[in-house]
Amino acid sequence: MKQTTILSIILLLVMPCIAQDAPIKLLVRADDMGASRSANVAAMEAYEKGIVRSVEVMVPGAWFEEAAMLLNDRPSLDVGIHLTLTSEWSAVKWRPLTACPSITDKSGYFFPFVWKNEQMPQASIVESAWDIGEIERELRAQIELGLKRIPHVTHLSEHMGCLSFSETTKQLLRKLASEYGLSVNLENVSQFPHWSGNTVSASEKAGNLLREMDRLSAGTYLLVEHPAFDDLETRGMGHVGYENVAEDRAGVLMALTKQEVRDKITQRGIQLISYRDMKRDTATRTADDRQRARPEVKWVNAGLPPSKGLSHHVLESDAMGHEVGFTVWTPDGYQENAQVRYPVVYFLHGMGGNESSDAAGFSSWVAKAIESRVLPPVICVFPNGGRSGYRGQVERMIVEELIPLIDGEYRTIPKAEARGVVGFSMGGAGAVHLAIRYPKLFSVAGSMGGGIRLEGDELEQALIQALPLWKQRGFGFFLVNGDNDRPQAFSAFSERLSDAGVDHQRLVLEDTAHNLGHYYERSVNPLLLFVGKHLKF
Repeated sequence: MKQTTILSIILLLVMPCIAQDAPIKLLVRADDMGASRSANVAAMEAYEKGIVRSVEVMVPGAWFEEAAMLLNDRPSLDVGIHLTLTSEWSAVKWRPLTACPSITDKSGYFFPFVWKNEQMPQASIVESAWDIGEIERELRAQIELGLKRIPHVTHLSEHMGCLSFSETTKQLLRKLASEYGLSVNLENVSQFPHWSGNTVSASEKAGNLLREMDRLSAGTYLLVEHPAFDDLETRGMGHVGYENVAEDRAGVLMALTKQEVRDKITQRGIQLISYRDMKRDTATRTADDRQRARPEVKWVNAGLPPSKGLSHHVLESDAMGHEVGFTVWTPDGYQENAQVRYPVVYFLHGMGGNESSDAAGFSSWVAKAIESRVLPPVICVFPNGGRSGYRGQVERMIVEELIPLIDGEYRTIPKAEARGVVGFSMGGAGAVHLAIRYPKLFSVAGSMGGGIRLEGDELEQALIQALPLWKQRGFGFFLVNGDNDRPQAFSAFSERLSDAGVDHQRLVLEDTAHNLGHYYERSVNPLLLFVGKHLKF
């Protein structure tokens, strides 16, 4: 009994020390910079006089340029691009940066809501025939302008959860964040307990915030709010069901800058952190940790966006020994014109992609090229190549199984002169590799951000045999890299093509890194024009 009592006393003395060693981390985020001048200035005040450590900027907002200037004057302030697909206020509106009629109203503004609102019918994205290709182009435009104006952006976030309504849009968010280097792992982050809201007075807000801070246990928490001033500008904002925007958001600003709140942070030893801090922590993982975290290849990915012309299919592959997914896009008129046959362009995704990841984006560019007569109407096929480099079993699957299947089940022109292969990154390298290995299978190949190393006797011998065949058949290569993305990756290959008189274009894009969005914007139209010239039918 005496021993038990002593042990209990020791535990009582030690436990507080253990609790103090486990920190409380709090990420306080201010949203909607760019939407108004009031939001811009209030966010700065909440950072400089309060507890905000990250801010989110809406690129389509009318006050974005001022927000960019304010943020460039404060490079230590963590910034995220607040991806925007809605314009919620009744009297203050913003439009997209690109043409995206599937997610805008008849006046060209974003819809007010993501989800259906019973008080305002037909005013949400989910009630529209949204197009994932349009959404992707718009988000890329916002990201690229945001990065151009504010180079120290660290992450992406969603205005009104605008990408949460579909697995397809969630996947798009993950893809864009990864591609632009703006991913942050929030897996172990908890939402800060509810403390505010438009029915809570300013004085109650501060009291609630203090109370919830007192209750926090060890862990990492995210507090998201929208500080602003109660001024004429903010009083002009509101919609049905949320009319007291100015009063509500001024109360938030008051709470976030209150001295008692700052004192509570100090008293409890709460660590105020930013997304930048979280990225830095994540970056400390070892290469072995990253390798262990690498997901297994998923060979069938049926979650296609509702985009016109796209359909997902599954191939029972003997070459692979299991099912493999592929996506097909057919152009306008395919269903109606039963007598017409079409050339085919195969698009090979990059490392980490799959048959669905680039289908909507690339096919939307193809559709525009067809509409503007840059490219004849074509069928596009997107196979899942895993992480194979399009060699080995995947190479056999495409050549021996998929191409015959497409020619058998679709109204293709089943000959090499009407067949092309293009790709990005690993897929670009794969397109060139397949062209070398099978010089009579395609009439044109294109690579964005890929490369080829002419190493090994087998590939060298294949190239020697292919060169005169390409010359004879009028084969073409379109090879493009960024100046910050292995600009010399095709230099030796290009010299061999020149020496053999094989038609090709080799481009190096200025100010371009390994980013599919950049390649789309800066090179996909000349790529498709080149492809169209080499499809003979």
